[in-house]
Amino acid sequence: MSLCIDPNIFVAALRGRAPFVQERLMGYRPSEVFVPYQVVAELRLGASKSRRPEHHHEKVSRMISPFAIMWPNESSLAHYVDIRCQLERRGESISDADLWIGAIARSLNCTLVTHNLNEFNRISGLKLENWID
Repeated sequence: MSLCIDPNIFVAALRGRAPFVQERLMGYRPSEVFVPYQVVAELRLGASKSRRPEHHHEKVSRMISPFAIMWPNESSLAHYVDIRCQLERRGESISDADLWIGAIARSLNCTLVTHNLNEFNRISGLKLENWID
């Protein structure tokens, strides 16, 4: 089983609120864990806004370094368009970053590990796990 990791999972681990996240990640081969580029962007933004940006950028780098960073491609683009069309038909929306995270995860047939089930439950065909609750 392959995983995509949402930023809130990494943040919980980085802040020490979920030390078991790192333990669970160690149960997977690095080749089975993917990090959408939007997740990296959100983590880098948080580090840059912190009181100790260099320290936090280093922690982020250490946490994500074993895993493949996934950029959008034609497949994830098709999923993005499909997801957005489905949401708009239902009069629903989610953030653009979450749309891309969901599209990348779904295009890779990965399980998205997130604490934000309310947002991602709106995406049909997306497998989800919450490692925080």
